[in-house]
Amino acid sequence: MTDHLSDEARRQLETLGTAERCAAIEANRWIGYPAAVRALDALTQVRERPKSTRTTGVVVCGPFRNGKTMVADKFLSMETVQVRASHYYQLPTDASRQEFLTGMIRAMGRVPDPTQRTIEGRRHQLEALLDEYEPRVFIFDDAHHGFRGSAAKEFHTLLRVMGHRWDMSPVLIGDRSLAEAIHNDGELRTRLTNRSLPRWQYDADYARLLNSLVRALPLRQKSELTDEALAKRIFQVSEGLIGDIVQNIAAAAVAAVRVGEEQITLALFDSLKLEPPSKRFSPDELRGLS
Repeated sequence: MTDHLSDEARRQLETLGTAERCAAIEANRWIGYPAAVRALDALTQVRERPKSTRTTGVVVCGPFRNGKTMVADKFLSMETVQVRASHYYQLPTDASRQEFLTGMIRAMGRVPDPTQRTIEGRRHQLEALLDEYEPRVFIFDDAHHGFRGSAAKEFHTLLRVMGHRWDMSPVLIGDRSLAEAIHNDGELRTRLTNRSLPRWQYDADYARLLNSLVRALPLRQKSELTDEALAKRIFQVSEGLIGDIVQNIAAAAVAAVRVGEEQITLALFDSLKLEPPSKRFSPDELRGLS
């Protein structure tokens, strides 16, 4: 019986071969849990908002591997009536002012002008592009990097003026240090809506997540992921990070397909010998790599 599956998972089970089914299990998927939906709604609201002369944006903060970029990817893939574009830029670590400006130009799908190699030249080209194309939303992933190093002033100035000059909304994605930077900046704090994605707790929301994955993974037998022993083991190994929760369950589902069990059990999950993020490189292993 496949009553435990969603229509899409049932279709995959009935039509895909083993290799294709394993690939479908491992594919990235949108997980619409409450905090992620609230963040996505906030991004949608700034894209569809009326014209404004004041910078209005969103901050999405959370630990690494907890679904922040997933929200941005989902947002960028959604249909919209807004004709003005949205762009995505992953900030590099310790970018120089010129690197930051060059990255912004490339994020808009344009080639930096080879005759404008100075900081002023790059800024002039970027501002000309923003004047011409008027993006509605600019997503800055790993935005905490933008508040450090020589590009910090350039980044901060852009955030302050982008609403007034171009009616453009920034979306800042980053870790705890980004939240602290915004908290300590009175001006930005009043202009950016906070939609954090905190580390998961072992609670009812976690149980609902597990049940949603049972429905989404095309296995012939129903996996009792909310059984206390299995649910706790998955949570411990993932350390409450949704990226690891989903990845580890997918790995177990693929193993279940390949060994013919078609069901995730505690014994099968333990046989994978998965390690939590904090243990993947132990002090002894790091010393051995020196």
